[in-house]
Amino acid sequence: MKTIYFDCFAGASGDMLLGAMLDLGLSLDALKEHLGKLDLAGYDITLEPVVKCGVTAKQFRVKTHPAQSGGGAHHIGSPATHGRSLKTIERIIGEAQIPPRPRERALKAFRRLGAVEAGVHGVPVESVHFHEIGAIDSIVDITGYFLALELMDIERVVSSPLPPGKGFVQTAHGRMPVPAPATAKLLEGIPVADNGMEGEILTPTGVLLLSESAEAFQAMPSMTVTAVGHGAGEKEQSIPNIVRAFWGEGGTVPLAASQPDTISILETNIDDMSAEIFPHVIEGLMSRGALDAFVIPTIGKKGRPASLLTALCPTEKHDALILYLFQETTTLGVRHRISARTTAERDWIEVKLPWGQVRVKRARYQGRAVNLAPEFEDCRNLAESADVPLKEVLNAAAACARRILTGEQEKP
Repeated sequence: MKTIYFDCFAGASGDMLLGAMLDLGLSLDALKEHLGKLDLAGYDITLEPVVKCGVTAKQFRVKTHPAQSGGGAHHIGSPATHGRSLKTIERIIGEAQIPPRPRERALKAFRRLGAVEAGVHGVPVESVHFHEIGAIDSIVDITGYFLALELMDIERVVSSPLPPGKGFVQTAHGRMPVPAPATAKLLEGIPVADNGMEGEILTPTGVLLLSESAEAFQAMPSMTVTAVGHGAGEKEQSIPNIVRAFWGEGGTVPLAASQPDTISILETNIDDMSAEIFPHVIEGLMSRGALDAFVIPTIGKKGRPASLLTALCPTEKHDALILYLFQETTTLGVRHRISARTTAERDWIEVKLPWGQVRVKRARYQGRAVNLAPEFEDCRNLAESADVPLKEVLNAAAACARRILTGEQEKP
C-alpha cells in the first residue's frame, strides 16, 4: 500500500505539505496542468530550493497579483464585503474538469472550513467570506494537495501528532491566542504534541488538509521508505521550518488510534421541529466531535408523531454537545448517561478492481475478521468515473476483499 507519512515536528501549512510532495518527485508541470483547469486568474506558482537550518527543502509558493486576487487579512462579513464566499469557491472547484475524487475532497474540506468559521464568529455560513483562507493561494493549496495525492497514487496518509504552537498572533479581529480559534476548532479529535515553539506554526489550512486525509496521527507506521521529501515554510526558526514526508510501502493502519471504552449517550424527544432541520443538527453534532448521531421516528404523548434524537460522544464532548442541542433544536430537555462499549479494531484494505482502486474497511474482534465494508464514497466516485453501476462496484470490492483475507488466512 503506497503510504505517505508527514512528520510535522515544526508545524504544518498547505504550502509546506505540497512542497514536501513535490520534493518527493511529484511533477510540478502535472500539478500546474490540473490547477489550470480552475476558473482562477491572477496567480503564479513557483518552486525553489531553500535551506532551513542546514536542511535543503523545496519551497512551494503561490504568488498572487494583488489587483486580481482579492487578498488581504482574514475577514468574516456580509456578502457585500469583498472576498470570496463559500458558494463562489464551490463553483470554482465544482466546475473544474479535474479528477472527481480530489474535486470532491477539496469541496468537502472547504465546506467544513466554512462551517468552522461560521461557528467561531457566530454568523450564518452564507455570510462567511474568505480572504486569508479563501484567497487564491488557499484555493490552490487545498485543491492542489488533493490533486497531489491522486497524482502520486497515495493510498494511505498518516501524520505525526501536530504541534499547536503557543503565544499570541495579530489578526484582523485583534490579538488572538495561538492556536487561533479556527485552528483550535479544526484540531478537535486530533492528537497534539507541544514542541515548545512560540507563534503560529500550524495554519488552519495545514490542519484542515491533514484532518481530512490522515487515517491516524501517530509515530511512523511500519513501512519500507523509498524516498524522503522536505517542504519548507516561510519563517526562520530555531529548528528547520519544514515538513518531512516519508514515502513508501506499508501495511494497514488502524482507523483510529484509540476507540473510547466509555462514552456519553445524549437523547431527546422532539415533536415540534421541522424534519428539514434534523440533517443539519446531525451534521453539526458530527462536526463537533460526536461519534454517531441518528434520529428514530416515534409516537409521543397524545399520539403525536415525534422523533428520538440520539448522539454518542466522548465524555469530554458531553457539555458542548448538550449546549449545541439546546441552541439548534426545540428541545427543552436532554437525557444523558455514561455507557461502556466494546468496539472492533478497524483498518483499511486497498483493493484493485477492473475500473480502479477503492478502500474496504475491515473490522476485527479478538484477532478475527468479523466484517468488511467497501468505502461508499470511493465506490461512488469510481462508479461515476467509469460509468458502471454503483452496486456492481460495491459487490466487486467486497468480493475482492474477501479473496485477499482468504489468501492471508491460508498462508502458513
